[in-house]
Amino acid sequence: MMKPSIHLFAPLLSCLLAVSAGAAETKVALNYEAASSDVVAKPVAGACAINIVSISDQRPTKDGIGADFPVPTDSPEPFVSASLDALKEYGFTVSHSKTAVPQAVNLDVRLIRAYTWFGHMRINAMVALDVTAQGAAQEKFRATGSKANMWGAQSEHVTALNYATNTMLASMAPALAAHCGKAGIAAR
Repeated sequence: MMKPSIHLFAPLLSCLLAVSAGAAETKVALNYEAASSDVVAKPVAGACAINIVSISDQRPTKDGIGADFPVPTDSPEPFVSASLDALKEYGFTVSHSKTAVPQAVNLDVRLIRAYTWFGHMRINAMVALDVTAQGAAQEKFRATGSKANMWGAQSEHVTALNYATNTMLASMAPALAAHCGKAGIAAR
């Protein structure tokens, strides 16, 4: 019986490592897409001015969004910022200032999870934000999204993440409107 030799497997292993290292160098741009959505944004009653004071990446793994397949990405803060700008579709006036804005609900936003995984012929995504309105308890917003895995492209992972993000915004809007009422900020 022939014993496996390191000489037989070493070239194969080096090829696999080279392909893996090459894939890790290319980062996928995290671009927010409002059109990648299963929900229709409608203005909510009581929407007011909101100000994003801070956005931070608090994910345990910051090297990308692929849970079972490496999908290296650039920084997620611009993606989160652009997605929060989409709250305008729900009737909010959105600003970004590192200092609190009077007559606005001031928010500190923490990205807790943003990852994708494969399902049966689908790419699934999960996004989670912890949001603290000034003077209020932290609220957790979570959502999942999914899209058909048409091409196996890494950009499809970002599209699935957009589906999850847009679903999350639909549940976030009424909660933020409730903060407008509690803070006595006039609806827009």
